[in-house]
Amino acid sequence: MSASTTPPLHVLRGILRHIKKSSPSSSSVPSSTEPNLRQHVMSQYRASVGLAPEKAAPLRVMAYDFYVLQTDLAERARLHELDAGADVKLTPKELSRRAALRAGLQLPNLNPEI
Repeated sequence: MSASTTPPLHVLRGILRHIKKSSPSSSSVPSSTEPNLRQHVMSQYRASVGLAPEKAAPLRVMAYDFYVLQTDLAERARLHELDAGADVKLTPKELSRRAALRAGLQLPNLNPEI
């Protein structure tokens, strides 16, 4: 999807979801920045509802880009967490094999008996 085909309400909901996920869930009291950020996002959305299409389009693109950035950063954090400690858990041979696979290569079989 692109910014022009994604409905603004979907982008707004996605941004609000990321704000909610990024708040510390272990605490029963929400952080002080979450309500302020949430209010800011909602006020920006409400302010852009009545704008002319030529003025609203750049704001929609910016909101969509922010949403995609937040999604990509969450995915990167998830992948980083999965990879954390791989050098401790895996052998150097397995680390080399996985690095080669990420680059689209395949290591030669150094042990002909297997």
